[in-house]
Amino acid sequence: MSDWADPSVKILKYLKKAKAQFVSGEELSELFGMSRTAIWKRMESIKDEGFNIEAVTKKGYRLIMEETACGKNAPYGRLAVQSELTGSVFGHNLKFFQETDSTNQVLKKMAAQDAPEGTVVISDMQSEGRGRRGKAWSSSPNLGIWMSILLRPNLHPSSVQTLTLAASVAVMRALEPFRIEGIGIKWPNDILINGKKVCGILTELSAEAEKVDWVIIGIGLNVNHSESDFPDDIRSLATSLRMNVNNETLLDRSVIAADIIDEMEKVYRCFIERGLAWVVREWKKYNITLGKRIKIINQQGEANAEAIDVTEEGRLIVKDENGKEHELYSGEISIRET
Repeated sequence: MSDWADPSVKILKYLKKAKAQFVSGEELSELFGMSRTAIWKRMESIKDEGFNIEAVTKKGYRLIMEETACGKNAPYGRLAVQSELTGSVFGHNLKFFQETDSTNQVLKKMAAQDAPEGTVVISDMQSEGRGRRGKAWSSSPNLGIWMSILLRPNLHPSSVQTLTLAASVAVMRALEPFRIEGIGIKWPNDILINGKKVCGILTELSAEAEKVDWVIIGIGLNVNHSESDFPDDIRSLATSLRMNVNNETLLDRSVIAADIIDEMEKVYRCFIERGLAWVVREWKKYNITLGKRIKIINQQGEANAEAIDVTEEGRLIVKDENGKEHELYSGEISIRET
């Protein structure tokens, strides 16, 4: 488990580990080198985030974890997410907002001010959330995970597309425990469930001619939406985890967000150590694009083709209707029904 600097995160992790058993103030004081008063203040900050902390004289403190069914959301905030993290770097510097314009926009400003690699920005709501090609992304409060992760790879700009694939691999790994039927990645990084979008990933970067300065991975994941929560214009195109797991149970967004951050750190490290080819091999395990008839939508218009393969740089190799192969670096595709 990570060595966290924030005492509140350390205490919350310890209370979770105690599994609803009382932990004395004396034990916490000795363990974390803090006064009883300081421990009490940290407990108040944990309660402020929505955790149910019971304090009993001569017994100490215990964390009461409530069920997330019957319409009650589990706590969702900085402490809640960080207390679930197990990685060594990603998420240690985490900024959480109740509302912001866009987590990517916030993190861009932080990147320009030398924020460290692995910095994460999460917001419960985005007023200007967006996807690729400037499309709006519905980011209502209490429903989804809207977050951005900062990377500073020693990388040529031409290889950044592979990082986009790596991000979709990380999300898929984090969602594996749900065992959702029909889930997969549409090139390059949209995650669909039975043809409907559950997660979008937006990659932005700052670079010089030969080297990347920073890369921001923006992730929008629909978690606790019901069908009526989506705007009319995307209702037939979007879905959520909850709609494909159990409509009666609200999922814990803090746990899911932490899992994605942890998996992103693991995948990113493997990408750095093993190279582009490793990412592409992992991406192919989850893809639902290759071998399919697709429609390509780009600045030149629309065209039908067959998806053949993906290059190490993350480009999609397609065969057009005349049998000629092309490489797509960007653009929108849709998978055609056969």
